[in-house]
Amino acid sequence: MRTRTCVLFSIFLLVAAVIFISASCDNGAVTPSMLGTWVNSDYDGGEEENGGKVVIAHVDGNDYTWTIYTNHDDTVPEMTVPFTVTSETTDSEGNLFVEAISYPGDPEYMYSFSKIHADNQTLEYNVSEVGYPTEIDPAGEDYGIYYRQ
Repeated sequence: MRTRTCVLFSIFLLVAAVIFISASCDNGAVTPSMLGTWVNSDYDGGEEENGGKVVIAHVDGNDYTWTIYTNHDDTVPEMTVPFTVTSETTDSEGNLFVEAISYPGDPEYMYSFSKIHADNQTLEYNVSEVGYPTEIDPAGEDYGIYYRQ
């Protein structure tokens, strides 16, 4: 009976160790997320919408904030804009696409289409006052690009 108990206990420990190790291993996969700090020093001193740094934070449910800093190394924000995510999809290459409505006050609503690259290091977006942009267009007037800090 003792031998059987010892064998069962050993098997249990082995299975638990395998589960623990596999759960804690990073297999190199990255899950893109818009949350965090994004910078682009090319935008330093720029317009309010395109400051040198933005911080995206989750508020509740589908609600988030986009906090804008004038320069990439500023510690005091210029403004914070609330927004709501209305759609989120991931393509076959692992890029995350997000549609959102922001509420800057003037105009009343802004529609954005964002792409967080699969490596989770680049955020691109286009914004429109009349509806969701349908693609990421670097040549577009309301285009921005940031890099994870």
